[in-house]
Amino acid sequence: MNILFICTANVSRSFLAEKLLSNELGSLKGVSVSSAGLYAFPGSPPDPMIVAYLQEKGIPAEGHSARQVRIQDIQWADMILVMQKDHAADLEKTWPESRGKVKLLGSYISGGLEGDDIVDPYGKSPYHYRLAQSQVTLAVKALAKSLAQDRPIASDSRRGNQPGQGERGTGSG
Repeated sequence: MNILFICTANVSRSFLAEKLLSNELGSLKGVSVSSAGLYAFPGSPPDPMIVAYLQEKGIPAEGHSARQVRIQDIQWADMILVMQKDHAADLEKTWPESRGKVKLLGSYISGGLEGDDIVDPYGKSPYHYRLAQSQVTLAVKALAKSLAQDRPIASDSRRGNQPGQGERGTGSG
């Protein structure tokens, strides 16, 4: 299964979700994770507040630079998790082939109900960062639990190629 996280700029929420889910999955076989932004400035560095949060959790955060979502990402993804309802609408309008793959990440917090938007913390107060970090962390833990129920644990950590892998060096978005 290929999972793509999408937010606005790919420097805070989708980046955080990608790193947290990769960490949660560990050696879960057959799951690849990537992230992108609907309106990203390609090459932008990750938000330092998000990097600090990941480092506090002992999760490596280096090697990421923002990237714009592309048709190859949509085709690669089996599941596309967005942070806001308007992201889903914009994504499906731009790429109709994404329909049926798009889901609000916040629905994993609400136990499968419609779910709430995950607040965009970028440039806002520490409260907004704590809120977004908590929302993403809770949703990703629930998502990982759901995936683990459907997939065996592998003895190695090989994963499928992510979209554009090799083009960007790390393959992470």
